[in-house]
Amino acid sequence: MKKILICLLCLISIINISKAQAALKVTPTLLELNANETRGNYLTASFDVQGDNNEIIRFKIYPSYFKISPQGTMEIIEESTSESDNLIKNVRFVPNEFTLQNGNKQKVRLTITDLKNIPDGESRMVLFLEDVAAKELMLPSGMKDVNTKLIVKTRVGIPIYLDKGKFVKCAKIETVDLKKQDKELQLSLKLSSSGNSKVRYSGKAQIIKDKKLIGEYKIKNHVVGSNNTISTLEEIPLNDIKENGDYTLRLIIQYTDEKGRLKSLIKENQFTIDSLLHTQI
Repeated sequence: MKKILICLLCLISIINISKAQAALKVTPTLLELNANETRGNYLTASFDVQGDNNEIIRFKIYPSYFKISPQGTMEIIEESTSESDNLIKNVRFVPNEFTLQNGNKQKVRLTITDLKNIPDGESRMVLFLEDVAAKELMLPSGMKDVNTKLIVKTRVGIPIYLDKGKFVKCAKIETVDLKKQDKELQLSLKLSSSGNSKVRYSGKAQIIKDKKLIGEYKIKNHVVGSNNTISTLEEIPLNDIKENGDYTLRLIIQYTDEKGRLKSLIKENQFTIDSLLHTQI
């Protein structure tokens, strides 16, 4: 009998697996630390890991270095010991392997040492929790004499960021483009970060006509890497528009700078509705 082997590696910050499998909770899901808030040459932090009440699973922990991609995702960089913003060489963590059972929590503690020799700006790494034993799941294939075996290994990443010395968080809206897509406006957005520390932003899009707010919609939260850019696509519904005419799309982006001050970036684009079934930009 034939057997088809499918290997699946799941890499996410929080994993909620079905009750038939497991439930894994990590709190917090990331660590953002400020070396300027400690007087010593080290600082400590921790996070908790908790499994399902009926699950026994053993994890190993190991670090990796990453950069934030232009899409706002985690880009793992192998063999990166020469990178000045690589935090791995400064971090010690315990335990490096543990077993979760009966829904009990496991606390993972880490110490970041030799702060004085870490360069100004942001340094980062990710701690991966990976189950030691892979799980096998048999799936129906719909084909005669063929079994499908799914081998699942769970890997959870906890990003760790450290800001130190003179660090700057500064963002700018580079471009905002609009395109009609079915009954929506497709918003193409590009932001840049000119500082030496990432920018985590949120925002909203408003549709305005004759200074009157027609509709307001949240846009996705994202992260812009230090000295980097991000390009995203958002879909803005046109359901609230009931008449033809000229409209303004106002984009409001907000982030917190290095001093904890809330910053707002505003950009406006014009578009015209000349038919409730047709939009021109």
